[in-house]
Amino acid sequence: MNEKKKIVIVEDEVLLAIWLKMQIEDEGYEVYGTFTTGEEAIEFVDNTKPNAILMDINLVGKLDGIETAEVINEKSNIPIIYMTGYEESKIYERARKTNPVAYLTKPVEIWDLLPILDSIFT
Repeated sequence: MNEKKKIVIVEDEVLLAIWLKMQIEDEGYEVYGTFTTGEEAIEFVDNTKPNAILMDINLVGKLDGIETAEVINEKSNIPIIYMTGYEESKIYERARKTNPVAYLTKPVEIWDLLPILDSIFT
């Protein structure tokens, strides 16, 4: 597969976003952008149409990750993988309504992500 596998990371923890970016790029994927707010992510995704989004639920800014996913889903059908520290069923149920590809609880390791990313890009 020669086509670049473009992924956007939406994560308020900058160090985690950097670590994820390095890990994902080491596996042959391209991280198209990293953002700490849903608003930035929505604008970027509208203009670039990445192939997948890694989405934290707790974000800086007015929108949380679930609200951000809802807005993105209204405009496009980009697979979303949630990564969160939240394990509450109420939050999970809200997230589930956005039809994510996966809902991973932190800490997320690269071997947790790889099979999911591979399934998106095959």
